Order: sequence, then C-alpha cells, then structure tokens
Amino acid sequence: MSAAAHHGGHHGPHSHDEHAPRWLNLSLAVILGVAAIVAGVTAWRGTVLNGHAVGNFTLSTQSVNDANSLAQEAERASTSERALYVNYQAAVANGEPARASAIYSMMDGSTRRAIEWWREQPPAERPLTPFKSANPEWAAPATIIDARASLERASALLVQANDDLNKSHSLEFIAALLTVTFLLGGLSGVFQSPRAKATLVTASGTALGVCLIAMVVLW
Repeated sequence: MSAAAHHGGHHGPHSHDEHAPRWLNLSLAVILGVAAIVAGVTAWRGTVLNGHAVGNFTLSTQSVNDANSLAQEAERASTSERALYVNYQAAVANGEPARASAIYSMMDGSTRRAIEWWREQPPAERPLTPFKSANPEWAAPATIIDARASLERASALLVQANDDLNKSHSLEFIAALLTVTFLLGGLSGVFQSPRAKATLVTASGTALGVCLIAMVVLW
C-alpha cells in the first residue's frame, strides 16, 4: 500500500507536467496563427493607405496647379478687359466711333455683357466701372472663386494624404511589433518549464492584443 501510494504520488506531478505543455502549445499555435493573419492584413492595409496617400498628394498638386492657372487666367483677362475698356471709353469721349467700334469688337462676350449690364443700371446705383463684383456678368470673380475652391480642395487633399501616410507608417510599426509576438512564441519552445512557457506565451498574447487594438484604432 505504501509503495502504491508512493508510486501514485510520484506520477501526479509528472501528469501535470505532461498535460500543461499541450495547452500551452495549443494556445501558442492559436496566437501565432492569429498574429500571422494580423500581419498580413496590416501589411495590406498599410499598402492601401500608402496608395491613397500618393493619389491624394498627386490630386492636391494638380488642384494647386489648376488654382494657379485659374488665378493667372483671371488676372490676364482682367488686365486685358480693363485696358480695352479704358481705350474704348477714350475713343467714345474723343468722338471716334470707328475706333470705339473696333475696340468693342475686340472684347470677349463676357466683357461686352458686363459693360451692357453696367450701362443699364440707374446712375445712382451704377458702380464706377463695369468691373465690380456686384456685376453678375463680370466673369473674373467667378474665376477667382473657382481658383480659391481649387486651393481649398488641394488643402483638404493634402491633409487627407498626410493622415493616410501617418496611418500607413503606424501600421508598418505594428507589423514590426508583431515580430515580438513571433519571437516570444519561438522562444517558448526553448524552455521545458511549463511556467517559463506560460510566461512567454502570455507575453506573446499580450503583444498580439496590443497590436490588434492599435490596428482597429488605425483602420
């Protein structure tokens, strides 16, 4: 009886030592499997965000170029139409109808409509020149507004591009941090002690949990 009791008592701890690693190995397999999936998804999402950032940077640059072109166009048109209008008024004042008619024919449709609208206004309400923002037929303000809208769009795209780029870099860091999960999981196989294995598996799972939370936040 004493020998049997001694024999049974001798196998109790060994039974515990034999079964504990199985659970640890199963937990480790699950952790490393999830970590591998998370690493793949993180790399994919980082690539997508990086592509979005590049695309938004390109669109932002294009919007800035469009805004500059519109502003230059508005400036050229405004300078040209003002010069033509001054010469036209001078020809009319000097009694040169042929010259005034020739200058008037050189004006574009928008300038002519702006002058006609200006002439139709009551003297008390008429602006000093046709080229005022109150004149709905004057095209320059609309062009300037379009230029400003293009600049605002460029700014918004630039902010979005920087945000996507920062997220992409953060996801790259998470992907690098996932290597800690694999490292700790790999080290657990070196130790025979269930306690040491459990410690490393727990640390590996904790690292994976941190990476999962960070990935969800940055998604």
